[in-house]
Amino acid sequence: MFADAKIDKFAIRNVVPRLVFQSLSVIIATSTVAAMFPFFGDINAVIGAFGCIPLDFVLPMVFYNVTSKPSKHGLIFWANTLIATIFSALGLLGAISSIRQIVLDAKTYHFFANL
Repeated sequence: MFADAKIDKFAIRNVVPRLVFQSLSVIIATSTVAAMFPFFGDINAVIGAFGCIPLDFVLPMVFYNVTSKPSKHGLIFWANTLIATIFSALGLLGAISSIRQIVLDAKTYHFFANL
């Protein structure tokens, strides 16, 4: 109905409806979830602590050390190890503090409290 299987999948006729419907579904889902949970930001903080910090700061350093095998006596190896260790600790502290904040917010939790 909205797409044409006979033309290229990246043609404007096929891309625009897919983009619109995917965007609408994400907007509706996240706004509903955000409205249901007054501490939606705290949940995002947990996701960020477990997902963003390791993927952005820890894993690239570890992967560089594993794949490039710099000398263990060199500055690069120890700088990468230090960065991975510090950001692992920060990620752990961020996860603990955001879970603590969820527990504190859950005491006063009500569905659709801000509407």
